[in-house]
Amino acid sequence: MTTALDMTAATEVAVLRALELAGNRNFPRSERGRLKDVPSWEVYTHLPPVDPSGLDKLLTNAWDIPAVVGFSEELISALDSYTRTLLTSGHAFNRDDLQRVLARL
Repeated sequence: MTTALDMTAATEVAVLRALELAGNRNFPRSERGRLKDVPSWEVYTHLPPVDPSGLDKLLTNAWDIPAVVGFSEELISALDSYTRTLLTSGHAFNRDDLQRVLARL
């Protein structure tokens, strides 16, 4: 049986993985050395905010695993929207903010 804690942890992992993918795709490996101590899911916070027109490319396949393990389309859409907001604003991931997103579902 899935508990609320399991679902919260799973959504956090999904968002952090999406941020990691986007950050890695948006940051040339040749420059990675200057942020070597920054976790890969936080790299985007050290870069200029992402132009919204580039989000689809940065988030390609980011939600494949959550879909395979049974996240609903509504949940994936909410997580995707939250992740896009973070990337375009440059704000860091925040567990409480994610909880507010999930509470609206």
